[in-house]
Amino acid sequence: ALRRVKAMNPGVPVVAGNVVTAVGVEELVEAGADIIKVGVGPGAMCTTRMQTAVGRPQFSAVYECSQAASKLGKHVWADGGVRHPRDIALAIAAGASQVMVGSWFAGTHESPGVLQTDNDGRAYKESYGMASARAVAARTAGTGSFERARKALYEEGISSSKMYLDPQRPGVEDLIDQITAGLRSSCTYAGARSLAEFADLAVAGVQSAAGYQEGRPLPKGW
Repeated sequence: ALRRVKAMNPGVPVVAGNVVTAVGVEELVEAGADIIKVGVGPGAMCTTRMQTAVGRPQFSAVYECSQAASKLGKHVWADGGVRHPRDIALAIAAGASQVMVGSWFAGTHESPGVLQTDNDGRAYKESYGMASARAVAARTAGTGSFERARKALYEEGISSSKMYLDPQRPGVEDLIDQITAGLRSSCTYAGARSLAEFADLAVAGVQSAAGYQEGRPLPKGW
């Protein structure tokens, strides 16, 4: 499919994916990809790893893929697993040129969907995975009953989830302010004055579960 698209000379960069290995990057670039999307299974709405045992930890995937893409003069986008500013910093440190944000922005006024309220009066939007039964049913609505039944067996995502709006940050602009503030702080810790410099200077290490827990703030009322 990628080769057919490139043969049409679209005149714009073509993004292809998703992959999690250097070999996947090399094959997509050979087929004509200008940018490669990296990430299988890290999304908030995704159950691919649980359903199929396919996927890879996102930092490792982005790092390996970005190394391979760089040798070929291409770039990678980190797709999935972004829930905090630190996740964007880690993706850039691993070599991603762009970071895709999905569920984090789903709980905002600007996101698609009807703004609803629960029994406690909290505002939320409904979100669902693009490989969920709900999404598959919507995509196959115009096909025959046999084809719909066959594809209904394919389900690798959550069909419905409430994404609550944060009263302190209800809009995309508010979240972007939070993200840039966190990312800027990450750069200062690394002594970097640009994102490119941050990717060069950042040092990654392995953290245990105990070390991760140590870095979390104490719960309220503790």
